[in-house]
Amino acid sequence: MEMIITTANKEGLLGSLPHDCRRNILSYICPTELYASYAATSRLCHADSLDAQLPQTKFGEFHVTGRGETEINMESLLERISHASFLNAWQSPRSHMKIVSHERDGAVVTTKVDDLTFEEMQVQASSLSFGSITSLDLSVSHCKHGGELNRVLPRGITWLLSTMMPNLVELDLSNLHGGPIKEGDSISELALFNATNCPNLSKVVWNNRIGGGYFLRGRDLKTLTNLRELWADNLRCDWRYDKLFAPLLSQFFDENSIIQRFFFFACNEKLERVSLLGGRYVKIGTNDAIEFPQMSLIRFVRNTPQLRWFRSDLAEENVRMLSEERPEITFVAS
Repeated sequence: MEMIITTANKEGLLGSLPHDCRRNILSYICPTELYASYAATSRLCHADSLDAQLPQTKFGEFHVTGRGETEINMESLLERISHASFLNAWQSPRSHMKIVSHERDGAVVTTKVDDLTFEEMQVQASSLSFGSITSLDLSVSHCKHGGELNRVLPRGITWLLSTMMPNLVELDLSNLHGGPIKEGDSISELALFNATNCPNLSKVVWNNRIGGGYFLRGRDLKTLTNLRELWADNLRCDWRYDKLFAPLLSQFFDENSIIQRFFFFACNEKLERVSLLGGRYVKIGTNDAIEFPQMSLIRFVRNTPQLRWFRSDLAEENVRMLSEERPEITFVAS
């Protein structure tokens, strides 16, 4: 005789499992399935989904575009953020925020042209705070189209998020292009996550970053006074992104340059863990991406006093040489 599975039967079967066993099984389910499917099955399942020890309870997604919107409307976004239900949803133990719906067809969506002024946004955002958030993921999917698509976050979004997260520790901007983009522009996304807004920010992940050479100077990173860890794998420095600073690229990569610069010279004193695997640069006047020279990587290691872990494309003989000079550093090849 065929057995009919009812909600009551499901609860009985699940209820026969110890709670810690159910929790262990549920820890492998993605957040969407946990809350949208499993939690809706029964009261027991709903109670399980609220277990504070589940890793998913620390994770949440934040849609920056509303239903049916093709661009970011800052006014409606602030209205949604200000709602009590939204504020309550982002309390402890939720500590990791993943920004979604800011990417469409491989490009980053733009903000509405006739949107709020900066002063209007500042007034509305002044009372908003997400103190439980320690990790912010602004990354988008990897794109192989290079510079053909707009993959730069609107400044309004990065400013808004940075002002609302005073306890932020980790920031992920992977696969985004980086500023400055326009002539005369000297700030990037990182400058907004400064020590005033995010005094505890200590780790930045920006893998597959495409942008100009200004980033290598570390001026924006310097505003992050507690920065200890930087992941910038597959970094591509392209002179076409900030032509104002293009002539300065030779200071990092040309052994015959009168001025010899090392990576992130403005912020390197506190860096302890750095990953620069697969770094490339585009010489001024060309389109070809060239691997970071060995001497550029060596110069960075020798001039970063607190460095304790470094992942890069250093050749084995150079790793051996630097290990003798700096035995306290762990060198990783991949």
